[in-house]
Amino acid sequence: MKRSSAELKALARTQLSGKYGIYIGAALVYNLISGAVSGITAMIFPTFSVSNMILEQSTVSAGSLILFYVVEFIISLILSIFTIGFLKMYLDGSRGYQVMFSDLFYGFRHHPDRVILLTLALGLLYAACLIPGYVVLILAIPLESPALLIAGIVLLIIGLVAVVILSLGFSQALFLLTDYDDLGPIQAAKESWKMMKGHKGRLFYLDLSFLGLTLLSLLSCGIAMLWITPYMRMTQSFFYRELDGELDQNPQAAQTEQTDYYAY
Repeated sequence: MKRSSAELKALARTQLSGKYGIYIGAALVYNLISGAVSGITAMIFPTFSVSNMILEQSTVSAGSLILFYVVEFIISLILSIFTIGFLKMYLDGSRGYQVMFSDLFYGFRHHPDRVILLTLALGLLYAACLIPGYVVLILAIPLESPALLIAGIVLLIIGLVAVVILSLGFSQALFLLTDYDDLGPIQAAKESWKMMKGHKGRLFYLDLSFLGLTLLSLLSCGIAMLWITPYMRMTQSFFYRELDGELDQNPQAAQTEQTDYYAY
């Protein structure tokens, strides 16, 4: 049974009622951890900040620059493991289970290599879509070729469209890894692509429907995102559970969705 964006949002609001605190707390802890890691990296590589390079006109060797980006990439892969913890918390919340703060670290206890491999594979795939456009644009600048510049822009736009389509198709892979410990990253990606067949437009519209709230959060200097992000993630969790057929097997969820879904 396909549910509208409004119905999925209503389910999310119902399950989040009175429970925002634990999700906001988890987000703050994650931000502290990622901030601390970034701070340590900045201490190890102090000359690599944009401000230092501009103000002090510092120069670094190619080897040091490569090492810096390799370290940054590895750190981003490790931090991506937290995604499974967040999804575990939102899936449990959507199912009416008790949400445990300790589940923020769930991914580190349940085959974190799967998340790293999936994130790495998808990152390389998305990069492959964008690289041709960037390469042509880079070549167009020194050659001062308008034709190459236009071609680079067109290739970049095509690459961006491809990335959006692919990201929508593989959007359920991490949910699947969270729910099924025995599922490998390639299997999760394939299953996600199969699940999303005929639903990419729905998810795109669902994500787009949060754009207004996201823009309004700028008025609070982004602080409102602490409440908006749980709302988005919980809604996406219900979308996943609908695709997986779970919502249609849960009478309680079917009753819940009848509540005020016209409100937003």
